[in-house]
Amino acid sequence: MSHQQLPIKCAGHSNAVFQLAYSQVCESGYYLASACQSGEPMLRHGDTGDWVGTFKGHDGPVFGVDLNANATLLATSGDDCTVRIWNALDGVEIKILDKMRVARCVAFDSKAEYLVAGSQNCRLVLYSLQQSSTVAPTFYPGGHSHGVRNVLFCRDDRALLSSSHDRTIRLWDRLSHQQVHHLALPHHAKSLELCADRETVTIAYSKKVLFINANTFEVLLLHHMVFHLKGASLHPQKESFVCAGSDHFVYKCDYKSGSILESFEAHCVNIRSIKYSPDGEVYATSANDGSIHLWQQNVGKNYGLWRSVETRNEQLNDNV
Repeated sequence: MSHQQLPIKCAGHSNAVFQLAYSQVCESGYYLASACQSGEPMLRHGDTGDWVGTFKGHDGPVFGVDLNANATLLATSGDDCTVRIWNALDGVEIKILDKMRVARCVAFDSKAEYLVAGSQNCRLVLYSLQQSSTVAPTFYPGGHSHGVRNVLFCRDDRALLSSSHDRTIRLWDRLSHQQVHHLALPHHAKSLELCADRETVTIAYSKKVLFINANTFEVLLLHHMVFHLKGASLHPQKESFVCAGSDHFVYKCDYKSGSILESFEAHCVNIRSIKYSPDGEVYATSANDGSIHLWQQNVGKNYGLWRSVETRNEQLNDNV
């Protein structure tokens, strides 16, 4: 029997949701954070979309968001030129980090000992989050000639990887603060993501999805799509990748061949972000109208709020 995608629709945001971020799987499950134009990022249960909390404090749109591995800390960056750290358990703002020009993106390292932020003035700024630390923020000189779009830690947190409107991907040594590699693209990257294997980087730009090895900076695969991309995300076990098209459709594709396995209209307006969950059972999309939708990797499987037709029939029969 063929099954059709039935999304879980997450209410709460009223306008554009710019970015999504998942935690890792922890004792209470896993969580999904969202950055939005309204300036009030939200936290949800990642498998059901159930609302957990709203974080109020930014004065203006929030462009970047990240969660640490066990979903105890949340970081945001916004139009008010601030980078903020929040207690994800109670919603209390822990710290406002040094102001910088409009901050577009943030990322924790794997142990939440450091946070990196990228700004519209082309800078990367590294903050130490260790309680005993009195180290001033570190600025990475030179490099990008236009604003930073995305940033992440890689190489066992010893390096940073950034993308920019200048159409480059740049690799930085965290300790020396020097650029190690750079990759020039014909168009700027719409998304930059490190896979669960901590080696494979997924880059979406124009009509292409590029996979590179973060350790060697070698190209692993390059897939040419027939539609313009808004973003892409790789399954944790590299079974497939999903990408958001400018036609409002989501496409699930085979990782090795790039062939389309599934496609459907996910939103009625432009998609802004797409992310796989840490267990690979769900991928989330967000759009310009404030909608966040959760989709199944394996349609028809009993998972979260989704129940197969057979399970629903059994439940109905039990209630008769």
